[in-house]
Amino acid sequence: MPRFDDTAALASNWRSVLAADACLGVIALLVGLLVLLFINIWVGAAACALSLAYLVLVAVRARKWKALRTEAGL
Repeated sequence: MPRFDDTAALASNWRSVLAADACLGVIALLVGLLVLLFINIWVGAAACALSLAYLVLVAVRARKWKALRTEAGL
């Protein structure tokens, strides 16, 4: 399994990086809701579930990055 580089955690714009990722997840969630309501319930539900999982992973990364920044003294 590939290891991901966390150098962005030490950048000055680390919150902006996480905010952009969170916005992507929210947009995908909204699209999933629209698909769920107007096109296909199963495809929309799957898209919503994947979007929520993505948002959880963004939150986990935010906690990890905060810990890395604290450890680095930033």
